[in-house]
Amino acid sequence: MKIKLIWAKCRFHNKHWTDNEMDSYWVQCTIDEARNRVFSYLSEGQIEESMKNWEPKANDDLMKNESEHLYYLVSRDLQSIESFPWYYPFSGQWNAYCPFDEIEEINISDLKEILALSV
Repeated sequence: MKIKLIWAKCRFHNKHWTDNEMDSYWVQCTIDEARNRVFSYLSEGQIEESMKNWEPKANDDLMKNESEHLYYLVSRDLQSIESFPWYYPFSGQWNAYCPFDEIEEINISDLKEILALSV
């Protein structure tokens, strides 16, 4: 699994805007990584949502590499793990502002490793 983006002081947790600020990470994983390392943290409904956000491409278009993965916005304390479409950080919804900042790529094998990140 890879982390390439951080949303510092994120206030979007468990599908709600809150006053609580906590760094959250954009976690990219393959479908196998999600099944073996993420789904155990999720409810059945969250797993179903994850699968709806998975958009594997049959051809070799420009977006295939990104869309064939699953993506999660994961709070530093692991209390909020939300699936989003691959394009969420780059979506036009942010207009001229995007809360995500690029960081040096971090490879993790378990979401619990996020607890120790100091990015």
